[in-house]
Amino acid sequence: MERSGLGVQGGTFDPPHIGHRAMARTARARLNLERVLVVPAFVPPHKARAGMSAYADRVAMTRLMLEDEEGVEISTREADRPGPSYTVDLLQELQGEIGDELYFIMGSDSLADMHNWREPETIMSLCTLVVFTRTGFEPFLRLPGEASIVVFDDPVIDVSSSQLRAQLASDYSAAAQSLTPKVLAYIRDRGLYQ
Repeated sequence: MERSGLGVQGGTFDPPHIGHRAMARTARARLNLERVLVVPAFVPPHKARAGMSAYADRVAMTRLMLEDEEGVEISTREADRPGPSYTVDLLQELQGEIGDELYFIMGSDSLADMHNWREPETIMSLCTLVVFTRTGFEPFLRLPGEASIVVFDDPVIDVSSSQLRAQLASDYSAAAQSLTPKVLAYIRDRGLYQ
């Protein structure tokens, strides 16, 4: 069967972890997507914080995480857009470029907060939401409108970038199981999250 459709996975990827990779891989395989674009936010509107890793570092780590993933590629298109990186702008841009259906890949924690995003109803009209269960987050909480949703209960994503940053601040080895070896080496070499 021929693959069709484009998966899109956005985020800060600070740092990118095995949960991010598992989501992209699983969505591509189960939905028979032609490819998945992983798009690090240049200026994340809801997650900007002091000490956030530089965009170049987040892109480099994400590239290392994905280098052997067939059909999954990184996109740096957000660096070319002025201002905050809004999902709705990204999806509208992609819809204008391709003829395939869009699938936006996220964790249930992001879906639970989607009512706070810019133009959530428009986002839901532009794509099918592909939601991976995160422990402690109900996948259908506070949906701001009608949506086409696919929910995957496995793999359950029990790792978060914020948890990893806290672990990395004190002990690199504590986070090793949640990062690819090349990403961990990059973090060590540059002294990130210390």
